[in-house]
Amino acid sequence: MSRANAQPSGNARGPTDARAAPTVHSGRSPRVPTSLGVVGREVWRAVWSAASGAYHPVTDRYVVARYCELHDRRDAFLRRIAADGVVTEGSTGQPVAHPLLRFVESTEREMRAIETVLGLNLESRLRLGLAANAIKQATLADLLGDFEDE
Repeated sequence: MSRANAQPSGNARGPTDARAAPTVHSGRSPRVPTSLGVVGREVWRAVWSAASGAYHPVTDRYVVARYCELHDRRDAFLRRIAADGVVTEGSTGQPVAHPLLRFVESTEREMRAIETVLGLNLESRLRLGLAANAIKQATLADLLGDFEDE
């Protein structure tokens, strides 16, 4: 039997639908958790603002909070590295990369995974059908700026 006429199944490699993603919540964004630091609070506000109703506060707040906590953690690591220097002294006096660099890398890996789930990068927005919402809100000129031929 030929699969030429069969319905595709499995995980799509491209956008699943060109239509706008449905709005799942049209109310106010949830309050910023008091446990978040300065960077996490900024990220919280930015994520909920950019979501345009695509996230529901009851279920999605925990994923967004985790993402914001990772931003706070990364910020603390980078501040410490900036204060100590990227290269520090090892146990026998040799120069070594700051030990927190490994934690920055693993934190950023977790952040990228959550960004994909939340649709915070271009590829995941396309897969989730969120790009249509973004296009409605911004024209090409808004995205690229006003360029004039010189």
